[in-house]
Formats: sequence, structure tokens, C-alpha cells
Amino acid sequence: MNRINPAIKSVTAFAPATSANVAVGFDILGFALDAIGDRVRLTRRDDKKIVVESINSKDVLPRELHKNTASIAVEKLCRSMSLDLGFSIHIDKGIPLCSGMGGSAASAVAALVACNQFLTTPLTLEELAFFALSGEQAASGAAHYDNIIPCLYGGLTLIHSQKPLKIIQLPIPQLYAVIIHPHLQVSTREARKVLRQTVALKDYVRQSAKLASFIAALYENDYLLLKESLNDLIIEPQRAQFVPGFYEIKMAALDAGALGMSFSGSGPALFAFAATEKEAADISEAMCLVLHKQNIASDCWLTPISKKAAHVIHD
Repeated sequence: MNRINPAIKSVTAFAPATSANVAVGFDILGFALDAIGDRVRLTRRDDKKIVVESINSKDVLPRELHKNTASIAVEKLCRSMSLDLGFSIHIDKGIPLCSGMGGSAASAVAALVACNQFLTTPLTLEELAFFALSGEQAASGAAHYDNIIPCLYGGLTLIHSQKPLKIIQLPIPQLYAVIIHPHLQVSTREARKVLRQTVALKDYVRQSAKLASFIAALYENDYLLLKESLNDLIIEPQRAQFVPGFYEIKMAALDAGALGMSFSGSGPALFAFAATEKEAADISEAMCLVLHKQNIASDCWLTPISKKAAHVIHD
């Protein structure tokens, strides 16, 4: 049976940036962003090779087959399914390198969503997530789904289990996310190296309560409970070193009305939740002002949590 649609020659897909961990759910929570993402175009090649043909990015990114997350993921899919396919890969990189906004996951996911269109029987999201994981592992040195899943599914997601993969799509609060990207680079690989491998029992209990009450707040639409819950007692203190003045930035966000603020993924990007767009703008201004005093330039996005997942686009 022919598993490849011969009529399709080129496909472009978009994958949104994501914010992983959401303060209280290290490696299991994440949400998709409306404002920014990566585009990847796959064009079939007659020589059956997989080649990263071009990368449009402000950062220098690898084009070698086994170093770029997009080509790693596509190559693994094609090899695993014994597909007689080759592609030129063109990447339009909208997510800054080492920003904590799911850039490595987005490139892999966009490439896989595009590749999936060439198949007569498309793979499921769970199957695509498995292939995306290979790219994420190459980029960060660890196999974690927390950016891949919200990128593929959209919204706010909870990874209930990795083996087998089970995903819970949580209620999406009607909030604005403030995303601040200081012009610093923190690789996920290095950010994971600083983490202790053990957690004190008392801290585990307290953090479990924060996670549970955060999820309850989503289902009850209780912003006060959400604000009381969004406090990372374990990971955030170990990574605060990566952004100068981190706690001053956090206090500025909270004083301006934030419901919570912490690292987006491994950082240096920061996220905060706001109840209204006006409060989001005030919070953004307060956070950027502290960074400006540190002589650190930054970019900012104000966005609802995106319900839209990675998808094929038509140029």
C-alpha cells in the first residue's frame, strides 16, 4: 500500500511558542502562545535526502541533519516508517534561541506536522509527539514533553503519563499572559544541570499542594486561588541566578497586579498572568523597567493562552 500522497510536493506548517512548567508543574504543565512561533516548509526531493536547505533566523542555528531538531524529527519519522521520502527543509525561526519559549520543540513539531500531510494515513498527535521528542532530547539532553505537548495540542496541557503518553487538556483561564524575553541566553541543557536531584519531603508536600490547588482554580475559575497557588518553591530558587534582579522583577510584576510570575520553561524568558489586558500592559512595563535598570534589553508579548495548536498553513 502506498503511504505517500504523490500529489503533494510542498507543505508549510506553523508551530506556536510555548511556556512550560507554569511555575508549579515542572516538566508536566505548559501552554501555547498566540503571538509568536516557527514556520517550517518541507519540499520533496528526488534524491531522497533530508537536507536543511535554509534557516531564516537572527540566531545561528545548525543545519547538520543530526543537530537540527526539525531534521532530526523528520529523519526519525521517515526511518521508523521506512518511507522512501526526501525533503528540503526551510525554517523561518520566529522564536529566539535558548529563550525558554519552546523553540527547539516548535521547529520539530512544525516539521512533523508538515511531514504528516504527505502521508495517506496521517499519524496521531501522540505519534507525532514521540518523534518530536527525539529532537528535544538532542537539543536539551533530556527527553521531556512539556513544550512539545502544548505545541501539538494547543491550550493549557497536563502530562498525566509519559509511558504510555496520556494528556489532559485543562480549562483555559480567560487571562492574559505576559511574556518577557530578556536578551540573555540560557540553554535548557545548562538550566537542567543546576537542578538538585533530590527534593526535601516538606518541599515536595508544599509544592504538591500548590499544583493541586492551581488545577482546582482552573476548574473553579477562581483567580484568587490561582494567585495563591502560582508559587514555585523548588525549581525557581535554583534558576533565579540566570536573570539578574530576578526577585526584583517578580516583585514589580506582583505589585503591578500579576496573579503570578515565574520562568517560562528554563528561562531566561519570564511569564506572568494578568486578569485584564490593561493589567497585562502595566505588568509588562513594570518588569521591563527593572530589566532596563540592569541594562538588559528585552522583548515583550501580551497574549491570551492560545487554543490553536500547530497546524498547516497556506502561503
